[in-house]
Amino acid sequence: MKIAISGKGGVGKTTIAAMLAHVFSKRNYRVTAIDCDPASNLPSALGIKIKPKPLAELKDIIEERVVGPMGMYRLNPKVDDIFEAYSVYNTDGVRVLVLGTIEKGGEGCFCPENAFLRAILRHAIFKEKDLLIMDMEAGIEHLGRGTARGVDLLITVVEPGSRSVETLEKIEKLAYDIGIERIAVVVNKFVEGEEVKKLLEKIRYPILGLVPFCECFIRADIENKPPYELCDTKVFEEIANKLEEMLIEDRSGD
Repeated sequence: MKIAISGKGGVGKTTIAAMLAHVFSKRNYRVTAIDCDPASNLPSALGIKIKPKPLAELKDIIEERVVGPMGMYRLNPKVDDIFEAYSVYNTDGVRVLVLGTIEKGGEGCFCPENAFLRAILRHAIFKEKDLLIMDMEAGIEHLGRGTARGVDLLITVVEPGSRSVETLEKIEKLAYDIGIERIAVVVNKFVEGEEVKKLLEKIRYPILGLVPFCECFIRADIENKPPYELCDTKVFEEIANKLEEMLIEDRSGD
């Protein structure tokens, strides 16, 4: 399964990505976690002290592999060696890569960097019990570029607030435009309350889990430790159960 994790800035995408990577690795999945956010905080959230080199910075290699005769782009450049060379593994055995920033803007941008990074994502899997988790950049611009194209599930992380839920509504159209048909939600920083309940009732996508607000996540960030070292993983185990159920349903449908 290929999962992209999206949402507006500050909702906790990276925390959710790191916790799920940890939980699935403990279930003997071969987990690949790819940091697609320019902030590149996923490696540290997975306990990696030395950040891998961003793949988008491999300018000479990208030019060599992607740009063919007469300046035409190769749609399927060779990337298998690059994928391994720039991977780093954490103590759980999670393979971590950093994509880096595509500097050329604009919806539907199809620059050499984008072609190269898409090829990397296609190469990432797959065999049985392989799982790809992509920590996307904040907002929705990456969906316009199609970086998340080809994922099986888009998890949108929201927090109990109207702006966060509004971002979810904007994500829907762009996701469908690039072929992502399945969207689910994780509510982070959840607190009980009537107003929060009314707000969540507006969400018309499956809610995989409600992650309670907990200072352990703040402490993990301050101490630069993986959140799973300080925080309870129970709710993330429940989310992982639901994701496995989805995978079983997909296989039975095939």
